[in-house]
Amino acid sequence: MRAALRTFVALALFIALAGCSSQPKLAKVKGTVTLDGKPISAGTITFEMKGARPATATVVNGEITGVTTYAPGDGVPVGEHRVAVAANEAPASAVVPNPGDAKAPKGDYMSGKSLIPAAYNDPATSGLAVEIKPGENTIELKLLSTGPPK
Repeated sequence: MRAALRTFVALALFIALAGCSSQPKLAKVKGTVTLDGKPISAGTITFEMKGARPATATVVNGEITGVTTYAPGDGVPVGEHRVAVAANEAPASAVVPNPGDAKAPKGDYMSGKSLIPAAYNDPATSGLAVEIKPGENTIELKLLSTGPPK
């Protein structure tokens, strides 16, 4: 009875672990993000594909960096993706120079103002799509201050 139980537990564990290792093929992505032809100073990108985990990336001085799906820098699943971009100005400080003053901190210290039209923040409304192919991919995301073309 004990041997049967051990065999059952070992088999269940093997099946569970085998199911966890089925990750899609990933590819490296680099490129640029601009607003009206000028590099976006900072932001984030989300790559969404049906049936796969979303990938994220960071924008630094217009350059796409740190593209990650499962582990830092591992890339984006190969296939067609809808893309979202978020870029906000740095939030105001919540620190008051003189805590004894009755003045509240100026600005919105919870989040900075968006630097791009809100439609780009959602893959469903951004109008941005990319095809990621095996190997290294270079993409250009060209945003407009008037928002995505309709």
